[in-house]
Amino acid sequence: MAGTDEVVGRILSRKPFTVLGYSAEDAVWCPECLRTAAGLSPGRTDTCGRPVAPLYARDAAVREEVCEYCDRALYELLATRSGPKPEQKPVTAQLRVHGKRTAIEFDRVPPLDIRNQLKSSGWRWDPRFRVWWSGEETPRVPAGIVLPTALRAPAALGPLIRRRRD
Repeated sequence: MAGTDEVVGRILSRKPFTVLGYSAEDAVWCPECLRTAAGLSPGRTDTCGRPVAPLYARDAAVREEVCEYCDRALYELLATRSGPKPEQKPVTAQLRVHGKRTAIEFDRVPPLDIRNQLKSSGWRWDPRFRVWWSGEETPRVPAGIVLPTALRAPAALGPLIRRRRD
């Protein structure tokens, strides 16, 4: 933890009011999960009508806090945000079909590059159901997302066969 303390100390010497995370809806959120998982943003109110409050890194009382959604320590997240980025691991997701729409559901918040790929390929985030929706007939699944093999089989069947009624 000494390495983490040194990195955070350097960050705080440059930016004394660095935000560590946020408190909203009686939970603690890292900055990434606040928008993606909770659908909230700083400076607004949460669903209970209370303001989303920032947690500052200088406050020693909040250094032990862990994000409610991704279960990562906020203090360590601050140290790793400014350091070199580790190699991305493949993200596992569940692919489901509801009516004429396809949904992708993740166990945890997908990395930013995966979210950007989803947005650019036509997927849309639904904060109510916490899934990504696509209205395309055969949606593209971005690289880096691993689907269980049982769910990949229907997509590999080929084009849809349409039968005429006589």
